[in-house]
Amino acid sequence: MQNQLSDKDLLHLCQTGNELGYGQLYHRYAKKIFNTIFRVLSNTEESEDVLQETFIQFFSNQEKWEQIISVEAWLRRVGINKAISLVRKRQYYFSPVEELEIHDEGEEQLLEKEWRECRLIDLEQAINRLGEIPKMVVNLYLFEDMSHDEVGNLLGMSAVAVRTQYHRAKKKIYEELKERYNYAG
Repeated sequence: MQNQLSDKDLLHLCQTGNELGYGQLYHRYAKKIFNTIFRVLSNTEESEDVLQETFIQFFSNQEKWEQIISVEAWLRRVGINKAISLVRKRQYYFSPVEELEIHDEGEEQLLEKEWRECRLIDLEQAINRLGEIPKMVVNLYLFEDMSHDEVGNLLGMSAVAVRTQYHRAKKKIYEELKERYNYAG
């Protein structure tokens, strides 16, 4: 029965002080939100801390619950924002991108096809070897399904800069995997 309760039911339990609501909401979303945060930080301990801060903020702001349409979306957004803030505190700075690289559609399709054929673990390792900013752009755009505009807003970059960072990162990953698998051409 507990797993059948809706988010609204669980929020109501929380508002009445019932520990079941807190526990069920945490267990329902903690793993997903942790994975999202980890994609940004690539550090287990920091990701766990940010996850905890995310849930503390959520449970501390009961007055805002009426405005929440999706608990998962709210937690994800707060977790991403907190992770990005932590990256900024590490003194990583975003450099402006002055020029946009133009790719022809044939190259884009080839890169996408080659990329999909790579083993997932190799892809994950290649992404983790990117710099902090390109890694965040790739993870937020690909795995969190955010638009270039949304990623730009979170990172304080223009959508054009995000697209450029994404295409450069994608090309770097492609080149690394191409070399690893000795692809010709």
